Amino acid sequence: MFAKSAATTSLQSKAIHAANEKWNVHADAWKGRETIGIPVCKKKYAPFDIKVRRVVDGQAKVTVERMYGCVCHSNLRKKMIEEHGERNGWEPFGQWSMSKARRSVRRELDRIVSPSDDSSSSSGSDSSDSELEDYYGSDWKTVCHDGQCAWKMKGKVDDVRDEILEGDNEASMYLDEAALKNGAGISGALLRGTVPGGGG
Repeated sequence: MFAKSAATTSLQSKAIHAANEKWNVHADAWKGRETIGIPVCKKKYAPFDIKVRRVVDGQAKVTVERMYGCVCHSNLRKKMIEEHGERNGWEPFGQWSMSKARRSVRRELDRIVSPSDDSSSSSGSDSSDSELEDYYGSDWKTVCHDGQCAWKMKGKVDDVRDEILEGDNEASMYLDEAALKNGAGISGALLRGTVPGGGG
């Protein structure tokens, strides 16, 4: 038995009601309910999954991958988009720019590994080593927080189906850790692969 909740004025409850009315075949059956009548995923969504991993000694791999749901369901939705395109009525995943995400990751990596101007030559190596480890443990989910990777032009979105079909929904670059420690920066440490730029 369902009773009408007191929480009917919040944005979340309004969104649940709107989803019930829009997608349910028997809309009358949902009136007065504040929950969706099917199990829904409660895991958090982030537009991009950013990973920095040490692949072999002396090499780091940086990967930026577009997500289409939480880590548990993204691949399932990706297959559906690849086959049918984005569902009409969805918020477009392309509102978050892949090229902006790539550039943001590059800027953050450069910030982490760039040598400090006021560090002395004797302590520079230790400082560089500790900063280098920072990018493995960094919380990369914050790179695209607060709309930093969102398109600012109204109506501008990435075509996510084309991205998937062309393999552009993920980008990787490999970095030489020794070059990073010596202050070469990201450009000087690139080994193979790329994180291309693009519009934005």
